Amino acid sequence: MFSPTFDWVFAAILAVLAVVFFMGKGAGVLRAFSGRDNEMMVKKKRTPEEELRYQRAFGWCLLIMAASEVMMAILAPYFFWVPIASIVIIVVDLVALVRYLRKNFPD
Repeated sequence: MFSPTFDWVFAAILAVLAVVFFMGKGAGVLRAFSGRDNEMMVKKKRTPEEELRYQRAFGWCLLIMAASEVMMAILAPYFFWVPIASIVIIVVDLVALVRYLRKNFPD
């Protein structure tokens, strides 16, 4: 988006966060971005299996975003359609994440 270096750094950050979520250690990251008044954490505690599924969903989302950033870093200087494709991929990824979370974690 800005430069290939930025895309590589952003892809690395997203990949590291994806690994953290796949390992099941992303609760602190989720808490950090949840805000002070997070009703979702107060409403219902999830079982450890549900929490792992919840974090893996975020892990897959971040991994797809990282792949999109790698695509941007490699192909964007050569093809004009790559940034548009990257935006479409990220929007579809986020919509799929929200649909998955609403379906499997309705609280």
